[in-house]
Amino acid sequence: MIPVSESAPAACARNFSAWFAVESDDDPRAQGDSMSNTIQHPSAIVAIKTHHLHDIDNDTKCRLYSGTVAMASITGASMSRVRDAVRLARHGAGWVDRRRAPAVTKTSGDEIESTLRLLGYAGEWHDIKGRPTLAAYLKARTGIQQSHPCVVFLGNHRVAISGELFCDVTNNGLMVDIDRAPWRRKKVHRVFVLTHRIPATHIPSKTPSRVQPAHLTAEQKRRIKELDRLFREAVKAETGAMRIKVTATEVFIIRPDDSGWTWCGARDGVVDSLLKLQEHSWIGGNTDEATAYRSMMGY
Repeated sequence: MIPVSESAPAACARNFSAWFAVESDDDPRAQGDSMSNTIQHPSAIVAIKTHHLHDIDNDTKCRLYSGTVAMASITGASMSRVRDAVRLARHGAGWVDRRRAPAVTKTSGDEIESTLRLLGYAGEWHDIKGRPTLAAYLKARTGIQQSHPCVVFLGNHRVAISGELFCDVTNNGLMVDIDRAPWRRKKVHRVFVLTHRIPATHIPSKTPSRVQPAHLTAEQKRRIKELDRLFREAVKAETGAMRIKVTATEVFIIRPDDSGWTWCGARDGVVDSLLKLQEHSWIGGNTDEATAYRSMMGY
């Protein structure tokens, strides 16, 4: 057996929970479980669900990292929400006012604990003595580590484990049986065990009113496509460009005398020039194509 050091308050908490159980009618995740599958905690708002993980919902186009995958699998939150929670923990609510969202790659242990609390999950740290391999640790788990969701730290790598379930970035965020878990020879340094639920914090997003393309009607999709076409034609007519490249934030063009892409301006600035007829700007908005674009935009 591998000895696990644990704080005195955590030990008292488990003894106390044997006498008093906290129940909630507010969260459906706390209902429908057998007594053997739900372990209560004396300070819980809602009992933690044991022997349970989620396949991650990657609603971003970003590369997956082990820390955010582990948190998404434990909480069931979408990857975008987990990443926003990490930004809130790191930078505070003011991060949404930045021009670009801060990158989220690696996450430290403190950041994982803080992010999970923002998402409504509290826990405790367990230091693993002797740094056993993951295979040895899985066989020797005792107490709440056998059933509660855990973030297991394998050096710089993090994985999510709950009971006999395992989730990791290696499997693209899909759950597998613990017997099929990779990284079995890696050393386990420490474990963050989720013990109970707490009230979640509002997570600000840079695009709170984003509409998913799947929710757009056929008419809305047609209008977006037509606006994009008219915008490109207007920029070409105003600048004499042969080719145009439009990104989320910038516009580039190639004119007959250019040897490569030339920066035309920030996308928002180019749109303003077309719509507001700014006479002294590079784009004056005086062509027929610009007029057609303004008409489509309601100007």
